[in-house]
Amino acid sequence: MLRHSIGCALLACAAVALAQEPGSELRQPVRITAAGRPLDVEREGHSAPFVGDFFEDGSLALLVGQFADGRLRVYRNSGTRRQPRFETFTWFEAGGQIASVPVG
Repeated sequence: MLRHSIGCALLACAAVALAQEPGSELRQPVRITAAGRPLDVEREGHSAPFVGDFFEDGSLALLVGQFADGRLRVYRNSGTRRQPRFETFTWFEAGGQIASVPVG
């Protein structure tokens, strides 16, 4: 149940970030899905979603941190800025290896 609640909170936070435009009011949260299923980080603890143009292609991608291991998932947006679509993730890498941030 805790994992589900954390996943829902993550979805709400990510949705607000995706929907926001400079100078706009916050919009109602929407469920973010990957491959048609609600996004799930598969770990207990907090997640840290962030939206940005990480690939410098004009499309907003979703970066999701995992509290348990400090690893970062990157979901490329195959949709548009207004109607994002996420399928699968890749792990954030540095130096050819899966990167992580300190936890604890």
